[in-house]
Amino acid sequence: MINQPRLAIISYNTPHRKTQDVLTGLKAKGYQNISVFALPFVQRENPFNPIYQHRPSKAIQIEPKEFCKNFGYDFNLTTVEKLNNQLNDYKADYVIIAGAGLLPDELVETHKIINTHPGFLPFTRGLDSLKWAITKGIEIGVTTHFVNTEADAGFLIEQRHIPVYKNDTFHSLAYRQYETEIEMLVNSIDLIPTLSDFKSLSTTEFDATRRMPKAIEENLMQAFEKYKKIYKRD
Repeated sequence: MINQPRLAIISYNTPHRKTQDVLTGLKAKGYQNISVFALPFVQRENPFNPIYQHRPSKAIQIEPKEFCKNFGYDFNLTTVEKLNNQLNDYKADYVIIAGAGLLPDELVETHKIINTHPGFLPFTRGLDSLKWAITKGIEIGVTTHFVNTEADAGFLIEQRHIPVYKNDTFHSLAYRQYETEIEMLVNSIDLIPTLSDFKSLSTTEFDATRRMPKAIEENLMQAFEKYKKIYKRD
């Protein structure tokens, strides 16, 4: 690839499935100018344990520094406080979020940061978007976007709805959504230069959701069967 962009990948300093999948996809497409910036991973004292786990979590058990070395990518330890200066020094054309919590405003105001959200924005913002979409009967989707200081908003790059088929289970649909997230995030680098307009996703109409309470989640499979009847394809 001629005149490749410089890409910065934000992740965690721990084996992380989404990061590994994104880096593998970028490597397969021939991207060379990549530097990974790894934030500390903080284990919560009381981690949330859902009834239905819907995100692939099993990563290759290899340290991120070694993973990057094997791919020929630079690796940098960082913190939220140091990251902005490091990205300024690196001068990335685009920054991809492959694993991170909320980022400081100064970071998103200074850099072109790309995120993928497991929902069709702005209709399903926040956490557990897949589960809330099923429960509310909103068509499931994936959105890639440039982030801004508003949660799950910013400026649209691409959106796709996720098809559901009559033989789908909840988990097969969830994995199809995840695979689409990775594909769209990797492909966004090629797509962006072809676009002339990036629609604003800001809204006050739809609130960001929190983790789905278990009192609602325990009825998720019944809601999924109703969802399938509405949206399934032959």
